[in-house]
Amino acid sequence: MTEAISLYLDYLQKVARRSPRTIAAYRLDLARFARFLDSDPQRPLATIDTPTVENWIATVHHLSDATVRRALNSLSGLFKWAIRFGHASSNPIDLVHRPKKRRRIATCPSPQEVQTMLDATRNLTERAVLLTLATSGLRRAELLGLTWNDADLPNRRLRIHGKGDKQREVLIFDDLLPAIYALHAEQHFPHTGPLFRGRQGGSLCLSTLNRWFRHWTEAACLTDSHYTLHSLRRFAAKRWLESGLNIRQVQILLGHEQLQTTILYLNYDLDEIQRAAVAVDFCLRPPAATT
Repeated sequence: MTEAISLYLDYLQKVARRSPRTIAAYRLDLARFARFLDSDPQRPLATIDTPTVENWIATVHHLSDATVRRALNSLSGLFKWAIRFGHASSNPIDLVHRPKKRRRIATCPSPQEVQTMLDATRNLTERAVLLTLATSGLRRAELLGLTWNDADLPNRRLRIHGKGDKQREVLIFDDLLPAIYALHAEQHFPHTGPLFRGRQGGSLCLSTLNRWFRHWTEAACLTDSHYTLHSLRRFAAKRWLESGLNIRQVQILLGHEQLQTTILYLNYDLDEIQRAAVAVDFCLRPPAATT
């Protein structure tokens, strides 16, 4: 078991090219299960069955349902790898009852709230950062990793370095384009280097980005809204969909591997549906009387 875990994590890093964050989470989950097998740490992977996994679940009742689900996903990935390379013949996780996932509707700001946040920005860099998050739907790490090499201004494209070293391109929409051009001029038209710079001229750091976001929400009186930087990614995705892009195009721009992820990501609450339904006309009125 111990050797299999080590080989699997090595496979995830070198072949599957998963992100360091994902590998760290898998390492934690698999180590937790391995500790459960302390009485026989060298137990062959092929001898681990569904009752063994279920007995382990019973011992981790203190963990949240989400943590247990993630751990089961990690174990399932380990067994899929083992089956592929002949270390096991079946996946015991397939028959395990998983804790039910509680669906929670994530919130995102309205266009009016985003405009209020934009009004609270204090310089061109802050404004360009907020517009990039709100129109291009980038994750925090993707935004902080942008360089001028990634910006194709004539063709209005940004090359994004996403999770697991995967790359994609996103469009520079009309609201963002003037801000990027102005930022380029303010930095004296560099060809390389970070697109968003901190006070000392180096790459913008996450702590500064978080501090800016707190300022924007406080200035816009949105501190009780529970918005996060990731809320702006969801805001961008919903605006794309409402502006006429189809769900598959939204999936590509977000960099989601599975369409189902995008569908869940765009989960609407009932208030949003009610506002959109005002314009729906089912043409169920009785026909006008004829003479």
